[in-house]
Amino acid sequence: MSAEQPVLVGIDGSRDGLIALGWAAAYATLRQARLHAVYVLDDQPQLPTSTRPTGPDDGSEVLEDALQELERIGFTTASLEVRHGHPAKILLELSERAQALVVGRRGMGGFAELVLGSTSQACTALSTKVPLVVVPDTWDPAAPAHRRIVVGVDGSLEGQDALRFGFELADATNAELVGVHAVEIRESYPDPSVWTDPSRPPWADATDELLARTLDDWQAKYPEVVVDHRAVADHPVRVLAHESELADLVVVGGLGHTAFSELRLGSVARGLLHHSHCPVAVIHHS
Repeated sequence: MSAEQPVLVGIDGSRDGLIALGWAAAYATLRQARLHAVYVLDDQPQLPTSTRPTGPDDGSEVLEDALQELERIGFTTASLEVRHGHPAKILLELSERAQALVVGRRGMGGFAELVLGSTSQACTALSTKVPLVVVPDTWDPAAPAHRRIVVGVDGSLEGQDALRFGFELADATNAELVGVHAVEIRESYPDPSVWTDPSRPPWADATDELLARTLDDWQAKYPEVVVDHRAVADHPVRVLAHESELADLVVVGGLGHTAFSELRLGSVARGLLHHSHCPVAVIHHS
């Protein structure tokens, strides 16, 4: 990842697109990188006939709105352009020459899926080259930062890329990093009434070892980062969604597939996109 590569953000004329633009501008400032905003005119729009624009769309209004938003937040060095084609495909092609891709959770394409915009889901499933950040419409850039970055920890080799991204960002923003592991409750676990220590569940030793083994090396590389960790017995999506309420970013690993199918997106990442209260970074392992 080169500092000369831009932070790429998809805009679409929606409020969600402007929110994503704001997050991308802040990230570009942090990375001392250029910001490149792209509006893709879909050759086959999915909007219902009654909601389609009555006149030709050359993208000028969308770019003007984006420029006004960038001026409002004091970021005036971005480049903007209009492309034609499938939004997800175009953004993914351009992301090969970027250091991060940022999209809104919903937008004009949100009619395809009422809860999650089809473009953001397709991009998240397929982006294997660079970090992909999906910004929900609930993110408020004016709210005080929590200075807390949550990383989903599962002990896998693929999860190391997500930890690297989380630690780098925590170090750059003076944020606490919280490693969270969701515990799958096995039927073989005894009833809590027969635990040797009622305050310590039977899986605690294994999860403590996993979290220490996973986080200690990264903490040694980033000694200035304050690190916390916890294991919670619940579904990973519910655990991370709950953690997102008091986080600036949740970082999870994805699947390194390239086939054009939303099924290639890991179930945890896909579920979290629906429910997270803060931006989600999906880091694919190639």
